[in-house]
Amino acid sequence: MPIFIAVVATFLQQSLTYMSHLVVPIAAPELSRIFDLPVALAGAHMGIVYLVASISMVFAGGFIRRFGAARMSQVALLATAIGLALGAAGTLWAFALSAFLIGAGSAFSTPASSDILARYAPPKHAPLIFSIKQTGVPAGGMLGGILVPFLINGWDWQVMFLTLGGSCLALAIAFQAVRKRFDVNRNPNHRINFTQGYYTLRGVLVPRPFRYLVYATFTFCGLQGVFGAFFVSYLVEGLGMTLAAAGGTFAFAQAASIAFRIAWGGMAGTWGARPVLAILGISMAFIAVACGFMNTAWPHWSVTTIAIAYSATAISWHGVVLAEIANLSKAGETATNTGGVLAFATGGQTAYPALFGLLLATTGSFGLGFILAGPPALLVGLLFFLGYRRDIAIEHQGM
Repeated sequence: MPIFIAVVATFLQQSLTYMSHLVVPIAAPELSRIFDLPVALAGAHMGIVYLVASISMVFAGGFIRRFGAARMSQVALLATAIGLALGAAGTLWAFALSAFLIGAGSAFSTPASSDILARYAPPKHAPLIFSIKQTGVPAGGMLGGILVPFLINGWDWQVMFLTLGGSCLALAIAFQAVRKRFDVNRNPNHRINFTQGYYTLRGVLVPRPFRYLVYATFTFCGLQGVFGAFFVSYLVEGLGMTLAAAGGTFAFAQAASIAFRIAWGGMAGTWGARPVLAILGISMAFIAVACGFMNTAWPHWSVTTIAIAYSATAISWHGVVLAEIANLSKAGETATNTGGVLAFATGGQTAYPALFGLLLATTGSFGLGFILAGPPALLVGLLFFLGYRRDIAIEHQGM
């Protein structure tokens, strides 16, 4: 029963946190029309979210150790609730502050959930359990893809921001019911200082196994970032779809990725993380490039297939990486190491959408951005493949 409660609680938290990241990008075509602003600004919003999250994650482990994973989950949800509510003000400064709060709060989401699951998940089944929890990300994408157009078209954009912010607030309050259970390992006397940021980064950059995970999360999250920030706008502005149709395609792709997340987790539990990450990196690179060649002549089923393939790879790897971080971490260090690795992940989610937005504003081409985003993931996939081959060769020599 404790593991079931842990998975459900962290799944819901992950869903609403990720949904909050996507609200402005999904609503971007409509907000652009209302405020007469370029769609490319969605990349700036996403960039602020992930830049702030990247900085905050370096210190997430210390806050979780002192205040507890459940308490910091509440902080994350409250910050995203306020951030979304600010969007209803409809001014540039409000959107900027909204992005800041969403980024600062959501930085604690994944490290906190990893801290909880690392204490309850049996090591043998950890990749699968972490992957099941991480299906909260596509679930959040589904919620965003369905609810944002529904609330805008059925009511208006302000109601949309307030309603979705209210859902985050409700879950923050509900988390109080599990706080006592999940925060038993907190240390109220733990001191938080800036030097912890240095040791967190050093701890994931110096050891080679962690450093490889840093490479993976930076490039993989970069591809995830451009998908979340620009795919719906690509379908609307570049392929002529309606916002409802584009949001539905995005949501359907997110739904399909749930099965793939669980499948990748099961494979990692059987084969190990490295070969699975190699397959993921190589695959998502080619799919991102293919996405860049979509145009109005493509039938809807082809666009949907690309969207599903993109979600099956670039949006479906997290459980494998998080379980591997927990596996490599010493007792009590899972949240800190998770924050360290994911600081670079959110760095990718900052850099990729920002560069994509700049490229879009300069060239007017969505496709070129997707084409250029793919090759770095290919290099990382090959790195894991070669590392796996080297380890196999060493094992055979020792036999």
